Amino acid sequence: MRVFEFGKAALLFVLLAGAASPAFSKSISLRIIHTNDIHGWAMSKPDREEPSRLVGGAAALANFVKREKAKGAPVLFVDGGDWFVGTPEGTITRGKMMVETFNALGYDATVIGNHEYDFGEDTVKDLVSQLKTSVLGTNIIKKSSGKIVDYARPYLIKEVSGVKIGVFGLTTSKMPKLNFPKNIAGLEFRDEVEAAKDMVAVLKKKGADVIVLLSHVGFEGGKRHEKLQGDQTIAREVPGIDVIVGGHTHTPIWKPERVNGAIIVQAWAYLSHAGVVDLEVDPSSKKVLSSSGRLEKLWVDELGEDKNVSEIVKRYQAEVGKELDEVIGSSEQELVRSYKEEDQVGRWMTDCMRKWSKTDVAIQNGGGIRANIPKGPIALRNMFEVMPFMNFVVSVNMTGKDVLALFDRGVSGEIGMIEISGARFEYDSTAPAGKRIKNAWIGGERLDPEKYYSLSVPDFITEGGDDYDFSRATDKAEHPTLIRDLLTWCVINNSPIVGSPMSRMVQK
Repeated sequence: MRVFEFGKAALLFVLLAGAASPAFSKSISLRIIHTNDIHGWAMSKPDREEPSRLVGGAAALANFVKREKAKGAPVLFVDGGDWFVGTPEGTITRGKMMVETFNALGYDATVIGNHEYDFGEDTVKDLVSQLKTSVLGTNIIKKSSGKIVDYARPYLIKEVSGVKIGVFGLTTSKMPKLNFPKNIAGLEFRDEVEAAKDMVAVLKKKGADVIVLLSHVGFEGGKRHEKLQGDQTIAREVPGIDVIVGGHTHTPIWKPERVNGAIIVQAWAYLSHAGVVDLEVDPSSKKVLSSSGRLEKLWVDELGEDKNVSEIVKRYQAEVGKELDEVIGSSEQELVRSYKEEDQVGRWMTDCMRKWSKTDVAIQNGGGIRANIPKGPIALRNMFEVMPFMNFVVSVNMTGKDVLALFDRGVSGEIGMIEISGARFEYDSTAPAGKRIKNAWIGGERLDPEKYYSLSVPDFITEGGDDYDFSRATDKAEHPTLIRDLLTWCVINNSPIVGSPMSRMVQK
């Protein structure tokens, strides 16, 4: 009897010891640090709410990553695309600054963003060849071969603490609307859902326990992207993804979105924040037991700056800064941009375009305006930040009927609000396509549907960007002048800038 009792006690002790043993019960902690849409902002900058404090930049990020790694959990460090176009340091160096910065930071993986192709595919190839991180492009297909482009990897499998993490990356399939045809000639950007289904199956077959998607597709919802089919659709239609690290829509996701077993995160843009995802993984099944996420603001006075990374950034700032920091004029007030509404910067830009090109009307797409114009001194750098893209001015003639169609598209809510000069109109954005514009005037006279009008516009939209239709335009003249240079001319010759208070588009 005593032997039996001892046996029961011994068995109970073994079971209890096993339950307490880390080998049997303690979950495996994994951490993902993520950034997206840096757009060349390797430099710190004054915070908008607290201008006396500096925020962001690669050197502060480096210290943040070191701090998180010191906490003990294994770290996967990833980026969601759009590396360099947006600042003079990023754009003028054609991404070289960000390549050197990324290599110093030690990313594990990144995905190709739409703006990586702004200088054409050869530039992408050159940048990828120099990056030490794994560059993913799961749905970027060479039409001639039907295979993934040879400069991008379809996936990455990294084993961390005995857990195999499979990572793949998707670039938005809307690329034909987001870039010039010449820059993506010969490429196909496969449907995201179909590409994701295939890659999840591949990664499962390869033994991946946890699957992470780096998505430069975009987060659905919000004022900018109500009708986008993005990360939530992918999560809903593709089971098996554990984490979607997003990009493209510049969304601050403070608390992860949970869809069909996946969590969706995104860390805003311009490297003011970094995102952190914490996963707890079952040691036997290797399934994710729990997940959480947060955004951390990269305060320089709290984190400090890594010396090595800081020296890289300062070297490029010195190379680019001498010319760009020259003051070229001034503004009597701050001109503020707004992606979804008519704004002060857009009115000023289109006034400049129309004055320079001597046309009846000027049009600017809302997505092409990337910064406010500050009150006080204006440097060449400010013009670069307002218009960082290599967009040229194009003059065309179009009938009033076709101009109305441009206006109609521009207030659809599917893209950034159209900005105009030389015209006024009343509209109803909730009306069906083709019926949104109620009344319109050009040059103070009611628009004549049969009359031809001259327009100045960015080449981005004459090439089909944002689905604007210029197929019936005549007398097309491409000027060898960047819109950025035109704006510089306008500041130099018309300072101080005075914003136009009059609304040109009235919602009825």
